Amino acid sequence: MHAIAKMNLRNERTSKILFSQVEKHADQIVNASNPQNISNTVWACAKLEVESPNLFAQVEKHAERFVNASNPQDISNTVWACAKLGVKSPTLFAQVEKHAERFVKEGDPQALANTVWACAELGVESPNLFVQVEKHAERFVKEGDPQALANTVWACAELG
Repeated sequence: MHAIAKMNLRNERTSKILFSQVEKHADQIVNASNPQNISNTVWACAKLEVESPNLFAQVEKHAERFVNASNPQDISNTVWACAKLGVKSPTLFAQVEKHAERFVKEGDPQALANTVWACAELGVESPNLFVQVEKHAERFVKEGDPQALANTVWACAELG
């Protein structure tokens, strides 16, 4: 799925068939896959603008397990996909909020920027996440590129 999205094969018959099978078997995919595979799959859906309500519902259902087992990049890709497709996922975002300290300490500026952008895009209040962003601001300014910093500042301004 990730490769299909990278190649932007949006209208190919094969990709449509594959995405329909992902949707059909979403419960098995989320239960049997590791966090990277799950995040790559939802990212591919968002990249190609393929709505997959069952897949996102399964991620929401297993949000606690997913976030506990995920690294910041997996979390970032997943919440970015939610925001890109307008998928409200309160349990997922609550778990991100709960694990914000670990996420921000371990994450790179791009992962952080995508995550706070997703919060702002969906209007998700995440005070602990933003407190952690503030605590680690110096590192993000030193390590981040201008676009990641701009996205982070925009998200902070959007959510106040």
